[in-house]
Amino acid sequence: MFTNRFSTKARRTLAFTIIGAALAVMVLAGVLTAAEKKKLEPIKILGTLDFSGAAGNIGPSYDRAMKLAVEKINKEGIKGFSGIEYKVIDCETKPSVLVRKLQREVATWKPDVMGGAALETTISPLCVEAPKYKIPAFIGGHLSMSKYLGAGAVPVSKWVVYYGYADYFIGQNAGKFFHEMGAKKVALLAGDYDWGYSNGMGLKAYWEKNGHPFEISPVIYIPLDKTDYTTEVLMIQKEKPDAIFCAYTGAGWFSAPKQLRDAGAMPRIFLYETTYSNMGGAKITGEYGAEGIYTLADHDPTSGDWAEYVKLWKEKYGEKSFPEAYTNNYYQMIYWIKEVYEKAQTKDSNIIIDLMQKTSFQNVCISPMGPLDGFGNNIGAKGAIVNFAKGAGPFDSSFGLHEELMKVYETPRMTMQQILAEMKGMSKLEPGEEYPMAE
Repeated sequence: MFTNRFSTKARRTLAFTIIGAALAVMVLAGVLTAAEKKKLEPIKILGTLDFSGAAGNIGPSYDRAMKLAVEKINKEGIKGFSGIEYKVIDCETKPSVLVRKLQREVATWKPDVMGGAALETTISPLCVEAPKYKIPAFIGGHLSMSKYLGAGAVPVSKWVVYYGYADYFIGQNAGKFFHEMGAKKVALLAGDYDWGYSNGMGLKAYWEKNGHPFEISPVIYIPLDKTDYTTEVLMIQKEKPDAIFCAYTGAGWFSAPKQLRDAGAMPRIFLYETTYSNMGGAKITGEYGAEGIYTLADHDPTSGDWAEYVKLWKEKYGEKSFPEAYTNNYYQMIYWIKEVYEKAQTKDSNIIIDLMQKTSFQNVCISPMGPLDGFGNNIGAKGAIVNFAKGAGPFDSSFGLHEELMKVYETPRMTMQQILAEMKGMSKLEPGEEYPMAE
């Protein structure tokens, strides 16, 4: 009897002990799970792109590039975070639409990073809203607000970062290329908006700083919704320049070389700025239009990282597709954001934006993203010149052109404030004005 009672009591004690231990383990596991769940939050990136309006033909490709990077990163994993959540809004190339949609997303979705705007109309609001919300933002064309604000009057802060390099330097690189190629007369064919103006300002700055090495004429600004360039082609036929600098012209952008060639007005040198950039643009223009033309570029077509990027793009979007203009900047930008967050191990936006200024990352662009100057500027970034030469290349045997890397230029090591101070009060190239070559 005693033994049986003792055994029963012992069994009860043991049972309570086991149950207590189990409960303790469950509580501890719950605490650890909650802590782990809190630690492994997603990084939320909001794309602020234009799928309609004046810039509606460039937003979709930027979106594809960011989606490609997010998908690959999430497969690889991010140290300290569950992954990247990506959402995109159509800003319709209208500032009021961006502000309204951004306000909604900040209140409901709560993004950690936002960006992608590439035109003055949607860049301007981000420059205002990002500091207000204390959300890091990335944009293209940061220095190009020269139509409504005036040259050198861009509202800058640490909260807005600019990939690539300033469009003011794009124009200067173009001038240097024309000078080296022995051009005597250079025409500007540009969109009638901020980017066209500031690219032209860069060309004008090179012309002024280097003793007027060529004539600039004609100067033509095209409405962004225009597709038929008959009038502009006739002006070029009359002036007979031996070089054209073509800065993003809007809806008819990719067809400009073909329209010139059809009219027998194609000069010896046709140079697109970086928005065209690679074979993605050439394939849209077509072999006939693109053969022999040049583009300012932000990639090295001979690099292994570029080859891998093209491979991933084709696997995702089809064998006949190709990364379109400037998309590699957006792809690299997402990886740069990943790098920053892995270093920070926090989503505190103040820590993130300060670390962004110090962080450098490079894969598919010819220059790293970062470090920055404290106001979002990539100091000393490189730019390339690419030619579309006859003969199929390694990336697409069905297309009769391939990219050849011609030159690589390094932009001046100037801070954002120094650049804007130099641009302050600068006037754009004006149609009808004379910009003669030095005698």
